[in-house]
Amino acid sequence: MAGSGTIRVSPKPERVWALLAVLAGIATILIEIPAALLSEGGYSFAQQPISHLGMTGCGDWGDVGTPIEVCSPAHPFVNGVSIISGSMLAIIAFIWHDWIAPGHWGRCGSFLLAAGGMLLAGTGMVPADIDPTLHAVFGFGGSAIQNLGLIAAGIALIRWPEKRWIGPVEFGGLTLGLGVFGLAGALLLATPENWNLPDGIVERAASYPFLIWFILAGWMQLRDASRRKRELASGS
Repeated sequence: MAGSGTIRVSPKPERVWALLAVLAGIATILIEIPAALLSEGGYSFAQQPISHLGMTGCGDWGDVGTPIEVCSPAHPFVNGVSIISGSMLAIIAFIWHDWIAPGHWGRCGSFLLAAGGMLLAGTGMVPADIDPTLHAVFGFGGSAIQNLGLIAAGIALIRWPEKRWIGPVEFGGLTLGLGVFGLAGALLLATPENWNLPDGIVERAASYPFLIWFILAGWMQLRDASRRKRELASGS
C-alpha cells in the first residue's frame, strides 16, 4: 500500500531482492580473495588495485621505473562477478527508490546508485589491459557516482520521518557517512602519483562503501521481513 508517510513494501519480492543485494555485494568483495591467492607472482591488497585481478593477460604493469608483475588466472571470475553483480545492483537500486525514501532525494539516490551499478558492470566488461582509458573512466566515474548516490540516499533517509536502525546506528546517518568516506577515497584516486598513496587501499576505500551499503540494506530488509512474518504469525 502506498501513500504519504507509507513506504511501499512487497513482501515476497522484497525478500528476493534483498537477498540478491546481500549476495551480490558479498560476492564482489570476496571474489578478490581466491583471485589474489591464484595470482602468479603474488598480489598485494594494499598496493595493487582491484583491476589487476581482472586483467586478461600477463606481464609487467604500472610505472616504467617500478613495474608490477600482473598475472591473474582467475580474471574470468572476477570480471564475471563484476558484470553480474553490477547489473543486479543497478536493477535493485531502481526497485528500491521508494524503500530508500519517497521524494526527490530518494529518487536521485536511487538513480545514481543504479548508474554506479552499471559502471561497476562496465569495469568487468572492459578490463584494464584491454582498454585502460575506458576502464579508468568506468572505475573512477563509477566510484564517484556510487558515493554521490550514497550521499543523496543518506540525505533522503535523514529527512524521512520514519527512522531505520542497525543496532544503535541510524541508517540514514550511516549511509551519508559511507558516501562521504567513499567520495573522499574517490578523490584520492585522482591525486598525483608522486604522493605514493597505496593504490589498493585507496581504491577499496572508494569502492567498498557502495557494496557495504547494499549488504546492510539487504540485511535490514530481510530482518524486517522476518520480524513482520513473526508478528503476523503471533496475531499481533
